[in-house]
Formats: sequence, structure tokens, C-alpha cells
Amino acid sequence: MAQEPGLIIDQEQVRHIGFLIRMALTDDEVEMFSEQLSSIVAYFDRLAEVDVTDVPPYRQPPMARAQLREDVVCPSMAREDFLANAPQRLGGYVKVPVVAGVVAPVDVADEDEG
Repeated sequence: MAQEPGLIIDQEQVRHIGFLIRMALTDDEVEMFSEQLSSIVAYFDRLAEVDVTDVPPYRQPPMARAQLREDVVCPSMAREDFLANAPQRLGGYVKVPVVAGVVAPVDVADEDEG
């Protein structure tokens, strides 16, 4: 497949990138991404043309010592107040949806659904 004029990232390269990241792409998406990625690369090429001879190189400022506060134990919110704002509760805990696909056994004496 011949590369279209003006395209730096051709459709074959986009398909290969899609394969590497395990993403199925339609022909329309391949064409769109080819044009978008090519315009991004072309923009960087334009940036390379900027005269920066009088611009000093960037230097990271020296890191200041982190200002840490003293570690002091303070009272926290009461459990009842905290749970009053929870959309769902289970026992004395906030009930959240499973995100990892593995559910650990829960042994809660009093279930407080709410």
C-alpha cells in the first residue's frame, strides 16, 4: 500500500499499532487515526524548525526540603457520622462494588443494608 501524500503515519502503521495494543479498528477509524497521528507528528516537525539558539536549556530548580508538619494524633470523624453519608452499608463498613472480580468472604454479624 502506497503512503498517501502528507501522511507520516500510514494506515498500515495504524493497523500494526492497533494489533500491538489489541484494539480492533474499523477502516474508518484507521483512516481517521492515520490523519490525526500524522498531524501530531507534523506539528512536532514544525516545532523542530523553531530557532532556539538564544533559549537557555531548561534546568530543574533545586528541590527544597519538604516542609512536613508534626505527626500528631487527632480525633477523626465518628463512624456513625461517616456511615450516615454512605450510600450502602454492610455492618460497620461502607459497601462498595466488586472491582477485581474476586469476592472475599465477609463475616458480619449484623447486616445494615441501606
